[in-house]
Amino acid sequence: MRNFILEGKKIARPVLVTTCLLTLLTCILSCTLYRGYTLHFELDPWEIGTEFLSLLFPLFVTIPICWQLYYERRDRFLTYTLPRIGRRRYLAIKWGACALSAFIILVIPYFISALFALYVRAPQELWPIPKGYAHVFSNLYAKTPVLYALLLSLWKGLLGVLTMTFGFVLALYGSNVFIILTGPFIYVILENFFWAILDAPGLRFVTAFEPTSLSAPAVHATSFIAGPALMCIAMGLVAFYFQKVKKRSIYQV
Repeated sequence: MRNFILEGKKIARPVLVTTCLLTLLTCILSCTLYRGYTLHFELDPWEIGTEFLSLLFPLFVTIPICWQLYYERRDRFLTYTLPRIGRRRYLAIKWGACALSAFIILVIPYFISALFALYVRAPQELWPIPKGYAHVFSNLYAKTPVLYALLLSLWKGLLGVLTMTFGFVLALYGSNVFIILTGPFIYVILENFFWAILDAPGLRFVTAFEPTSLSAPAVHATSFIAGPALMCIAMGLVAFYFQKVKKRSIYQV
């Protein structure tokens, strides 16, 4: 636990700043941006105000966190830890601190902005639901919006951890800090473009992160599993490439 706290302190400042800024921004947008839209449910302003996170979240969970591991490798700090703590144990503790940080960066802004959208924003007339309108988990969304927002925020936090892990793997082997910090973002963009061309939007990682990007009938269990599974495969291939093809060690830059 002591080592876990120490690792968390190393990235506490950028994580805190990122979380506070995102919380402030999402709360403001959720309370203002909806005014030009037609609303059908009380939680609609939250979805409108947090749309930008569906595109930029890989940057928010990677840049404030993974830079520190890269500099530990570059300065050979990881090598100095070998006599004091096992390699796997140190990396596991470090990943745990980074995972918790990535989880916090997404869950807190999402959930607090949902509460602002429900209880703080100025009320606006809700329009009748048009014929053919469909929303993911519509009963939960309409009847228990707080529970819906909490569950979706937790799910997005878990996907944020997975995305951060991609950057973590890049930081373990990569030597270019720009590629390390933007790699997950580039992957999500290219993967989104690739599956859009093949007309398979349900396989996108963005669909798992933001299920409301598709109409409700098009979202099913595979939509939540396919994108994360493909990212795990991509991480495995990246690690295999660096280890077996490039012959690169974690403890050498």
